[in-house]
Amino acid sequence: MKKRLKAIAGWSSQVARWAHNPKVGSSNLPPATNLLNHQLSMRFEEIIDLKHWQNIQDCFSSMIGIALKTVSGKGENIVQPSNPPEICTVVLAKSPEVRQKCCFWYQKLSASLAKEEYEKFYEFICPLGLMSFAIPLVFKDAQTAFLIIGPVIIEQSKQDVHLTKKIQEFELDEVKFFECFNKLVAVNTDRINNSIEFLHLIIAFMTRLESFQLEKAQGDVVLDKKKVEQFLRNFLELAMKLCDAERGSVMMFEKNTQELSIKDAKGLSEEIIEKTKLKPGEGLAGLTIEQRKALFLNEQLSDREVRLRMNRPKIKSAFVIPVFYKDEILGVVSVGTTKKPNRFSDKLMELLNELVEMGLEKISLQ
Repeated sequence: MKKRLKAIAGWSSQVARWAHNPKVGSSNLPPATNLLNHQLSMRFEEIIDLKHWQNIQDCFSSMIGIALKTVSGKGENIVQPSNPPEICTVVLAKSPEVRQKCCFWYQKLSASLAKEEYEKFYEFICPLGLMSFAIPLVFKDAQTAFLIIGPVIIEQSKQDVHLTKKIQEFELDEVKFFECFNKLVAVNTDRINNSIEFLHLIIAFMTRLESFQLEKAQGDVVLDKKKVEQFLRNFLELAMKLCDAERGSVMMFEKNTQELSIKDAKGLSEEIIEKTKLKPGEGLAGLTIEQRKALFLNEQLSDREVRLRMNRPKIKSAFVIPVFYKDEILGVVSVGTTKKPNRFSDKLMELLNELVEMGLEKISLQ
C-alpha cells in the first residue's frame, strides 16, 4: 500500500491523498459545496494584469526563496514560473516522458482542485515525488487559478524510499537527481504558513480593489480623492502586515496648499499627526515626491542628504513610498520599525511598489 501524505500544520486534503496515490481518482472526491464549485466563468487575465502579476510573483518568490507558478483551471502556466528549481528545469529537460507526465498531471490536479472543498491551501506530491502546495486564487467569488508553491523539502523529514522508486521508474540520473534535490529549499511548517498567509494578504488586498470606482469628466479619467485615500489606507494596512511594522502613515497631497498632511497613521502621536505639514522637498516624504522614487531607510544608508533628514534614531528600517497618478502627486505612504532584525528588504519594497502601481492602474481602468 502506498504511503499517504500527512497533513501539514493542521490542514488536510483529499486532493493531496489523490495526488500521492493515483488510484484515488477524482470521482472519489467529496462533493463541492463552496467557492471552488463555481465554474471558471472568468479567466485570471480578465481580472488581473499579467505584467503586474508576473512582477508580484517574481518578487515574492525571491523574498521567500521558493519557486512559484500560477496555473489555470486547465493546469497551464498563466505567467512564467518564478525561480524554477533545477530539479524541474534540468532533470525534467532530459526526460520527455516526465515532462509530458507532469503537464498532464497538472491538468488533472487543477480539475480536481476545482471540485474540492475550499481550504486556504492544499498540499500535494508531484509525479517526481516532491512536496508542493496549491493556493486557490479567488476573485469576484469565483476561483480563477491556483498559485503553486514549491517543490520544497520539509525539515526533519526522512528521505523517502519513494524518491528512489521514481528515479528508477523514469530512468533518471540518480546522482544528478539528488544533486538537484539537495538544492531545494528546506522549510518548516511555520515558514510555509507565513508564506501562505502573506500571499492571502496580497490576494485579499487585490480583491478589495474591485470596490473602488472612478468618476469620469469630459472624457478624461478623474480619480476620486476619497477613493484614493481609502485605497492608500488599505495599502498601508497591507504594508504594515507584510513588513511587521509598528508604525506607518498615509499622507495626502493638497493642491490648494501644495502640502502633504497625514490622513491616517499607526504608532504616531496625535501631535505629530496634527502638526506635520510638508511641501515637496521637505522632510523624507517631501524628498520622495521631489525625486519621484521610494526610499529604503536602514542603518547602512550612506546617502548624506537622506541621513540628515532622519530625525527618529530609534527607527531601524523604513520604507517611504511616493504615490503618483501619471504626473499628479497623490500622496506618500510610510512604514517603519524599531526592531532588528526585521523583514524590510529591497525585494519587499519592490513588491510594495508593484502593488500600489497595480492598484492605481486598476482604479484608473474601472
